[in-house]
Amino acid sequence: MASRLTGTRSVLGVSPTEPDCFRTINDAIAAARPGDVISVWPGVYQESVVIDREVTLSAAGEVRVEAAGAPVLQLTAEHAEVCGIAFAHRGGEAAVDVVAGSLRMDECALRADSEVAIVVRGGSDLRATDLELRNPGGAGVLAFDGARADLTTCTLTDIGGTAVVARTGGAPALVDCVVTDARGAVLVADRGRATVGNCRVERIGGTAIVAEERGELVATGTVLSEVDGAAVLCADGSRLVLRDCRVERVAAQAVVVVGDGAAELERVTVDGAAGHALHVVDTATADLVECVIIKAGHDSVVAAGTATVRLSGCAITSGAGAGVLAEGQADVRVSATRVVGARDTGMVARGAARLTVDGGEVRECATGVAWHDKAGGGITGCVVKDNRGDDVVMTTSEHVPVERPDTAPEPTPRPPEDTPDREGLDALLAELSGLVGLDGVKREVETLVRLHQMAERRAAAGLPSPPLSRHLVFAGSPGTGKTTVARLYGRILAALGVLRTGQLVEVARADLVASVIGGTALKTTERFQEALGGVLFIDEAYTLASGGAGPDFGREAIDTLVKLMEDHRDDVVVIVAGYTNDMRSFLAANPGLSSRFSRTIEFTDYSSAELVTIVEGLCRDHHYRLEFETRSALHAYFTDLPRDAAFGNGRTARKVFEEMIGRQAYRLADEDPVSEVSLTRLLPQDLGPLPGAAVGAGAGRVDAERVEQLLGTLRGLVGLDEVKTEVAAMVDLLASARRRQAAGLPVPSLGRHLIFAGPPGTGKTTVARLYGSLLAAMGVLAQGQVTEVSRADLVGEYVGHTARRTTEAFDRARGGVLFIDEAYTLSSGAGSGHDFGREAIDTLVKLMEDHRDEVVVIAAGYEREMAGFLAANPGLSSRFSHRVRFADYTPDELVTIVDQHASSAGYECTGATVAALRAHFVAAPRGDSFGNGRYARQVLDEAVTRHARRTRSLVAPTMDDLCVLLPADIPPPYSSASQARAAGSAAAPGIQPMSENVASKAPSV
Repeated sequence: MASRLTGTRSVLGVSPTEPDCFRTINDAIAAARPGDVISVWPGVYQESVVIDREVTLSAAGEVRVEAAGAPVLQLTAEHAEVCGIAFAHRGGEAAVDVVAGSLRMDECALRADSEVAIVVRGGSDLRATDLELRNPGGAGVLAFDGARADLTTCTLTDIGGTAVVARTGGAPALVDCVVTDARGAVLVADRGRATVGNCRVERIGGTAIVAEERGELVATGTVLSEVDGAAVLCADGSRLVLRDCRVERVAAQAVVVVGDGAAELERVTVDGAAGHALHVVDTATADLVECVIIKAGHDSVVAAGTATVRLSGCAITSGAGAGVLAEGQADVRVSATRVVGARDTGMVARGAARLTVDGGEVRECATGVAWHDKAGGGITGCVVKDNRGDDVVMTTSEHVPVERPDTAPEPTPRPPEDTPDREGLDALLAELSGLVGLDGVKREVETLVRLHQMAERRAAAGLPSPPLSRHLVFAGSPGTGKTTVARLYGRILAALGVLRTGQLVEVARADLVASVIGGTALKTTERFQEALGGVLFIDEAYTLASGGAGPDFGREAIDTLVKLMEDHRDDVVVIVAGYTNDMRSFLAANPGLSSRFSRTIEFTDYSSAELVTIVEGLCRDHHYRLEFETRSALHAYFTDLPRDAAFGNGRTARKVFEEMIGRQAYRLADEDPVSEVSLTRLLPQDLGPLPGAAVGAGAGRVDAERVEQLLGTLRGLVGLDEVKTEVAAMVDLLASARRRQAAGLPVPSLGRHLIFAGPPGTGKTTVARLYGSLLAAMGVLAQGQVTEVSRADLVGEYVGHTARRTTEAFDRARGGVLFIDEAYTLSSGAGSGHDFGREAIDTLVKLMEDHRDEVVVIAAGYEREMAGFLAANPGLSSRFSHRVRFADYTPDELVTIVDQHASSAGYECTGATVAALRAHFVAAPRGDSFGNGRYARQVLDEAVTRHARRTRSLVAPTMDDLCVLLPADIPPPYSSASQARAAGSAAAPGIQPMSENVASKAPSV
């Protein structure tokens, strides 16, 4: 093929018809040298272009490249450029796949009908200018694992999913772009980062911009309009910055901040949001500077939960509700802000919220500024006038200072309190710092100490003290040091002069709850009196809220505690401790608890290295020492140790230490004499075996007899030949791995998660239970229980709910099998808004990685749909490396199922009846809804019904009359699934319908 030189670069031609040209683009790439230019003549090229060297593809007219399945364009080279080419793609995961290197696309067009139009993978980057992208079948651009995607003056339209997605550190940037007619505009998650500058986002079917899972998004000079969901959502520790942006014509809230998200809005205008202009809940924060909010369809700015909102120099006009609303325990601080024309109250605080107003103006509202319930805060220098009702309303039980403009009194100095014991405080803080791990706990306690110190300084300066909640919730697993930290905290508060004595009184339910009416209040009061001047520590406090039948004396203890905490609020600190989820139930048991326990400190599980450090400390205390090899073995032990319900963190470390010294004593018992060095050394052989709670080749004891019994049960199932072969092969692999481990050979990596693919009624649940029991009998799983879930058990109703429900279901399955029926429904979520099914998948992938040795996951469903499930997350296909196919039952197998279960129900099938059954199953239509074993159940139920109808008129029926099913009792083949269901619902009285599991358990004949 001819080429021409341009300087040192060759130009290669590609044309379907022209002479001296390559016929395909891939042929030209194969012949090109690095740096060459490939000029593509007009035409349509049916090929998947793979650029594996540094070249430039340039269109010499109207060029269209089409492909299906494999990407239409894939880059594996270090750098390439594509100019002026239109690409079309359908099917498959990605239309354009930037596997490695840097791809530049100028003035190109991409029309895809794929899961993702452009995928930019880790370490690679995409730079697109004037790109026109359409993909009604999925997402637009996906950048993950640190990949970059710079889009300038691009148009992304007709997008079936989210236009731009950043995950796992991906970093897309949009400048002067247009995103329109998409389900979502930008999603950043899992520490993804995105910037959006001077863009236009409109006609979005769900939430336009989402930042979650510690993502970060900065948008400047951007307009968002005609959004069907919320315009912007910030959640899960993410950071959102909006500067000089405009949000208009939004069908829901304009900006929502939840979880521990943080939003910063500067010079943002929100016009015509149907819901709140800003809604901040949970522990989230939001800062608004010089923002304008116009005609909100509800309360303009809402803060709830323990959220923090700060407004400075803002203007809020003509809202349908309140201008600013603080509720729950939220903290809202408003300075130099104007609220005009609110249909409800201009600014209002309810519950135990705080609303602090400094300067600004509130006028022409229904009511000016109001504090209700137990709300606190204050108002200084704010002009409140011309409102339709009262300017300032106070129904709160708290003191709220009101200082009109230019009349603020001089602060009255408070007399200094007792001087803290600085030397003792330093020693206590050093003791806290010396505890193993607990970095987050230490930081929280040090923050509380500094808050108390700052309150002292403010008091000395005559300033009001900030609100300080002394009572705490210690949430976390057992053995994480909660009691130790509580004891230290009491002594620290005593050193600060906050408490008189600082002693710790530790109690549990048994110490507070009596068995007779009135006794609980007496016991609770007595123990509370003991704690005055110090700390009352209630371990497993959630048990007080989980009373069973009869009088609930635990709740009586809670009610008594709430009153005592109010009566002695300055003379005691109450710390309640327990599991994180259970403590939520405790706080909900009494309305007064959540307001008094406003701060929760999370105690996380110890890491493997921290557990080794705890054991080393025990060794020092008891004059033992760990050899280097022992320390390494101990670290590996704690790494492999299952973190199940029996895991006790520090208590587990102590137990392991005690077992080690016991094994050392047994090892040295027969040695005589024993040196002093030997008495102090702990060796690797003193470390015991892991408990049988992990998925591994040698995790626990093998029950060979039980294994053979279960394999026999499996072999006895009707049909399922391929399934039996696959499961038996897995058992053989595990047995081989155990033998290799015993011989000191490396153990191959075994993927134990399975896909059960096939039609309904083929015994998938039954086989899953057998598989779990087999793994338990082989010592691979601790219990082998099967936890059955479906989409409804995993998917929540709001952001963050799905992850929690999925985690809870996964935790229930630890030590056994998690069986997800119809798993493909998680990847086929429809409608606008957040796809919580995909969130469940993402959570599952992470849990399967974090607990790979504790749970076996089996995902079940139709074969075709399960392929879509595996494609929903890049991590699924690698984790589900084995697929077990469940075939439809043959007519003979269905006859066997009916015959066996007819016998178990006391009926008998004659030879002619068996022939009639077989003819029925041969003639039965087999569509996608064919129920296999369930269909066999329906046939038997109908046959029994017809038999009852036939024998009803017999005056003196014989035993054969009552037991023998004749060919006339066999119904004709059902022509539809609805007819089959109707027949199945008419089972004769006294006949228990067979389930899928029962139907599949009939032994083969």
